[in-house]
Amino acid sequence: MQRRWRLAAGLAAVCAVAAGCGGAEKRVTAAPHGVPGAPPPAHARAVARDPYALNCGDLARQPLAEESQKLVIRAEFALARVPELKKRVAQMTENRVGRSVYWALTAFCKGQPPSLRPAKSAVHAVRQGQFLVQPRSDSWMSAEAWWKAHPEDRPKPRPRD
Repeated sequence: MQRRWRLAAGLAAVCAVAAGCGGAEKRVTAAPHGVPGAPPPAHARAVARDPYALNCGDLARQPLAEESQKLVIRAEFALARVPELKKRVAQMTENRVGRSVYWALTAFCKGQPPSLRPAKSAVHAVRQGQFLVQPRSDSWMSAEAWWKAHPEDRPKPRPRD
């Protein structure tokens, strides 16, 4: 019994020391609305109604919470569907235009304050042919075409036991 207590006390000490370490890293504090890194609910609703309300802070928060990622993804594809990009979608695909909008959003946010709203600039840039995500080459669309050109990359069959 004494041995178990010593083990538990030792583990508690290790955990206490580990919890105090790493003060130099960026800590994520819980937002007043609950989930750390998640967008405030009122802001998320505003972006859902108007994707132009997306700001650079939203892009910066993506790695912190799944809800932040979803907010940006929904906004980038809502922006891909705006009338200004209708021709671009017809030339490309909605997926590629959405990815292009995302690329432009991130470019316009580099070094900018979190409050900056880059969506108008991003849509304009994509409409003008900037930040366009290129399609994959035909060889990447078909594994067979790739393997034909690069037989050394074809997976080897597994030996049967």
